Amino acid sequence: MSIAPLSQLRLVAARTPEGVAIIEESGRRATFRELVARVERIERGLSAQGMRRGDRVLFAIRPSEVAIASMLAITELGAVIVAAQIGVGDELFAAQMRAVRPSWVVAESALVAAMGSKVVHRIVKMRGGALPSLDALLDALLGARFVASGPWLPGLRGAVRLEELERDTQRAANERVVMEPEPTVPPNITSAAFIVFTSGTTAAPKAVIHSRGSLEATLEVVSGLLAIAPGDRLLARELHLLLPALLAGATVYVPRGQRYDLHRTARALVEHRITHMYEVTANLVRLVEYFERSRSSLPTSLRHVMVGAAPVRQAFFRRLRNVLSANARAWCVYGMTEILPIAAIEIEEKLAYDQDGDIVGRPVDGVRVEISIDGELIVYGPHLFTGYLGGPTVSSLATGDLAIIDDGRIVLIGRAKDMIIRGNYNIYPELYEPTIERVAGVRRCAMVGVYSEATADECIVLAVEAEPGVNAEGLVRRLRQEMRDGPARIDNAAQPDFIFVMALPESGRSHKVDKRALRETARKRLECA
Repeated sequence: MSIAPLSQLRLVAARTPEGVAIIEESGRRATFRELVARVERIERGLSAQGMRRGDRVLFAIRPSEVAIASMLAITELGAVIVAAQIGVGDELFAAQMRAVRPSWVVAESALVAAMGSKVVHRIVKMRGGALPSLDALLDALLGARFVASGPWLPGLRGAVRLEELERDTQRAANERVVMEPEPTVPPNITSAAFIVFTSGTTAAPKAVIHSRGSLEATLEVVSGLLAIAPGDRLLARELHLLLPALLAGATVYVPRGQRYDLHRTARALVEHRITHMYEVTANLVRLVEYFERSRSSLPTSLRHVMVGAAPVRQAFFRRLRNVLSANARAWCVYGMTEILPIAAIEIEEKLAYDQDGDIVGRPVDGVRVEISIDGELIVYGPHLFTGYLGGPTVSSLATGDLAIIDDGRIVLIGRAKDMIIRGNYNIYPELYEPTIERVAGVRRCAMVGVYSEATADECIVLAVEAEPGVNAEGLVRRLRQEMRDGPARIDNAAQPDFIFVMALPESGRSHKVDKRALRETARKRLECA
């Protein structure tokens, strides 16, 4: 039985009150005693303002001491944290808010001010992003209570400052207002502790709902994977990794904001003697390239590296091993928002696997898997989400990944939605992409199907990102030869009709290959050919 996070944090603070819990990029530090005291102050302040069990709280504070303390306080009150998805534009943001109807907003003052700035909106749009306007925020959250963290800035009229609540909880109690009765909401929200939107449209936003039990089980499972202890130091941005480290008595280093800064990360690894690090694949690729260019290695203090959020293939793991010290261990973690993690594998085992498909390892403790009659991976576990917003409670998850089990290890062989149908053959690109990436000069690749009016069938397009300095024409010739008769031989039915050497488009914070965009790019190229 797991211990509630704040109770466990109090035990850590009792053992090592002056131990450093959090180091922020700004240099600010907080001890375990100070962190627990801050959680308790925020909890009392929010309670005095009227926050109660079951209240839904839109949360928009970047990873930091105040973010960790606020989330723990909100959870301790029994309120529901709704992770803000800011970069989606007015219409989808409003649809999401209508679906969950938050009665509270806890946000950074700088973020709220940015939403009210036309200059910021223009900059975000120029970079291809979207940001809800302040008017859209206020309209979507009509009647919600605002609590702002940070300096007083334009757009905060009517908000209560979090720092003031900490300083004067008695005054907060005197200013408490009576909340209006809550509107009707989907029934499965009532058992929620955490809600995060993953996709959807303005008509049907899709959100994952976790209960307090599934969250605490997640912390327990992740803690076992981290293998972290007092005195260790973790660099990460994700709360489900920061909290287990803190509860183990380790120190967490929190980079500024969500935008990845390569040079600051490299400097932090050395200056703060980081022992554990978690990164999404795209960021870790950039970090490895940085050390390759400088012909140096990651610091010897770094003993444990975890990578996740996108497929990680053998070619990259070889490069990672080359810049790691001999005593360091690196793991690839496979999971989804609905259940994280599902499986994990150490790089030596992944490098030794010479069969087709992407091996992601054995299920972690508590996870049970099965393969459906259609080949889809089904997972069960104590940290499984409770269901999607407005949907029924679930006991298992159909992952959408096609898989086989090899000696107890999960091997992904494709995604049903990425399947290409050519003639009488069903072709699963992820079955062949790892094999193709073994060809010298290939950094990564992706295979998509493009419908041809001329043949009334799908043709196969292979897009390849080349290593620096590799001649594109020579690489295409080598690929053709090795895919037909060489060590990267693949099924005749899957031989590509076209090979493009190009930069692969990416999507989302995890920088996964955007196959929808790639398919459209390939279609346009073929039309012009």
